[in-house]
Amino acid sequence: MIEEISKSRSDAWGEDLSENIRWEAYDLAKALPWPKAVCDQLEALGIERLPSRSAWYRFLSRMRKADAARRIERIAQSVAEAQSVADKAGIKAAVFVETLKSIAIDRAMTGDDKAATSLASAAASIWGAAQRDKELELKTAAQKTKDEQLALAREKFEAAERRENAAKGALADNRLTDADKIAKMKEIFG
Repeated sequence: MIEEISKSRSDAWGEDLSENIRWEAYDLAKALPWPKAVCDQLEALGIERLPSRSAWYRFLSRMRKADAARRIERIAQSVAEAQSVADKAGIKAAVFVETLKSIAIDRAMTGDDKAATSLASAAASIWGAAQRDKELELKTAAQKTKDEQLALAREKFEAAERRENAAKGALADNRLTDADKIAKMKEIFG
């Protein structure tokens, strides 16, 4: 569960930066050690007021919480875009799953392991749903075939029953001669 992002003080380091610069600073320097690498990166972005060590780590802590929400949003957006492309192109579930797997691999290679895991999980869920849909289609087709076979067997049974009743009636009819009865049987049974 994602923690609620608490409001930070307006004078906290990084709050005076634009949204884009804040994310650039976070993305560029989140894995770098303090102080030299961080300060060099921030100066390269044009940030004049450099943070203290504690201000930097508080900034990273705030941004990590926001980053978790940003990753989830990116994953949802990627899945929605892939679904949209798949729908427009008439792509089947297997191709859509492969697309999600490709995006997951791409995210894993860029270091976004959480997004990669989520996308792979989404691909597995979609594949499972597609398999269940396919099984349901096959079961429906099998049931239709069974129903048709049952209807055909019933028709054959009813026809045989009608022939039997006609034959019994012809044999029980005393007005017919033996030759007429044989002719009637040939007519009934073919």
